[in-house]
Amino acid sequence: MAAKILRQAGAYYGQSLSRRAVLTVPSSDWKKLTKLPTFTNTDCVVLDLEDGVAESAKQIARENISRYLPESASTLNREICVRINSVSSKYINDDVQLLKDLSTTIDCLFVPKVDSIDEVKWLADQLGVNRQYNLVVYCESARSLADLRSILTSASNLFSLQGAVFGSDDFSADVGVNGRYSLEASELTYARQKIVTICRLFENTQPIDMVYINFKDLDGLKKQSEQGAAWGFTGKQVIHPQQVPIVQTAFSPSSSSIKWAKELIDAYEKHEKEEGKGAFTFRGNTMVDKPLLRKARHILNMTR
Repeated sequence: MAAKILRQAGAYYGQSLSRRAVLTVPSSDWKKLTKLPTFTNTDCVVLDLEDGVAESAKQIARENISRYLPESASTLNREICVRINSVSSKYINDDVQLLKDLSTTIDCLFVPKVDSIDEVKWLADQLGVNRQYNLVVYCESARSLADLRSILTSASNLFSLQGAVFGSDDFSADVGVNGRYSLEASELTYARQKIVTICRLFENTQPIDMVYINFKDLDGLKKQSEQGAAWGFTGKQVIHPQQVPIVQTAFSPSSSSIKWAKELIDAYEKHEKEEGKGAFTFRGNTMVDKPLLRKARHILNMTR
């Protein structure tokens, strides 16, 4: 199975992190699926049944997934996921049946437009208790954002909750952003920061940032990716392979920050051994305490 390690999307200050770049590929396009081995080695590939697939091609997309996963997924050294249609859509029953019929276990299930805990409970009931799914949910509406803590609580009780994705386009339409949001996405600041904050309440739950639609604007992508990383997101959605290296670089620690983290942890351990507990000065001008130590450990976890 692809990414047999199942990339448990580790705790912020425990295991390593994955899903820096989350590449969505329309499952209705067999040619694109067969090209996946040639794409930049993104952390995570999401085989899409939802927005990237036309209504007339939903069944073709399901058939392609049924064929592709057993034949080819094991050759890809990365996480292979499936994004189904929303629970409220008319396609959900066929999608659930596909999941039940798959002979190959997917690494993670991505569920869009999750607006309530009832939807989470319904999906868990339909899939049954005999198969445990890793789960990532999408926050794409005002209601979803307002109830996100409850939704993630329910999801963490019924699935192996791994992350929450900010669906910026649907969210913008739902809350009435006037026209398309700006390149800086300042209109979405509150929503993005709230998603990060709520995800921090749940162990092993990664906040995944909005997509950057203009895939040719690599400078803009770099700027928004670095902003998202600075705000606490651990990864970002991408829609084109050329976006992958920029996003993965932005969500990876720099060599200087890795060096800083290693030296700080070494100094902390030495201080603990020789002088006992308490804050101390590092590099002559930085007072080190437990929060700064957690930050250093987080940086090193991201390199594993």
